Amino acid sequence: MFLKNPSLRLTFEIIAVIIANGVYAAATALFIVPNGLITCGTAGIAIFVNKVSGFPIAVFTNIFYAVMFVIGLIFLGRRFSLTTLVSSISYPLFYTILEPHLLKVHLTDNLMLSTIYAGLLIGLAVGTVLRCGSSTGGTDIPPLIANKYLHVPVSIAIWTFDVLILILQAFFSDKEQVLYGLILVLIYTVLIDKVLLVGRQKMQITIVTNKPEELTEAIISEMSRGVTLLHGKTGYLQRECDLVMTVVSTRQLYRVQQLIRSIDPTAFTVVHSVADVHGNGFTTVTADPPRPKAEQIPEAPAEPEDPKEE
Repeated sequence: MFLKNPSLRLTFEIIAVIIANGVYAAATALFIVPNGLITCGTAGIAIFVNKVSGFPIAVFTNIFYAVMFVIGLIFLGRRFSLTTLVSSISYPLFYTILEPHLLKVHLTDNLMLSTIYAGLLIGLAVGTVLRCGSSTGGTDIPPLIANKYLHVPVSIAIWTFDVLILILQAFFSDKEQVLYGLILVLIYTVLIDKVLLVGRQKMQITIVTNKPEELTEAIISEMSRGVTLLHGKTGYLQRECDLVMTVVSTRQLYRVQQLIRSIDPTAFTVVHSVADVHGNGFTTVTADPPRPKAEQIPEAPAEPEDPKEE
């Protein structure tokens, strides 16, 4: 696959980040600005600081973006900073271009509809940017640092930051607008989570069977998936049993179930949904070592005879 090439992968990610920022700018111009919805992120902090101290919003925004960019460069690396710089340039550029045209469209005056659609588009855009290993800059960077060093889920960290910013704005804004702002945050936080997991969800299958060798060979040869063999004991009859465990894509699940039924119709099968899988065959691809043949496995040495029995 061409994405294995680092240069092409970086190019693809930069293009995806640019398109996602265009979607973000369109959501702002179509739904947030015309209906006066409260925004989170850097803009929300800038508004709060301006209300408290009178500090200019534009100046604070530029300073805040610059500080977050340096922090991201230190903690998240140069590659992250490059794609974040793309976001920092493309979002205001897209908004400047789209605002005069989209503001005239004025799709709806309904605040709930505007909140829902703004949340969906922002969630799709931010989720795409985060999945490319980048950010939209500003307040997206602390959640990514928390995820990297403290393993806090990105969506939860973003939701926490945005709710805190909404609380700050509640002192100066209409309370109903704050409530709509909370709904907006919830919608795009959930969608960010979904976008980050698209294509990564797998199915773990555990099989209790009397034919572990046949099933193992069939899964490896026909499904091209790895298998782990486990040994266990049944709870009721206390019989020794063998378990076959494998992880497949959701599209392969039906084929594997058919394969199991064709080899061992009495097999007991448990299927689990797995949110993410890392390792060879999924996130990395390495050459598999040659499988040992039966005749290559050395036999156990014979036990010495007891001289007392002679």
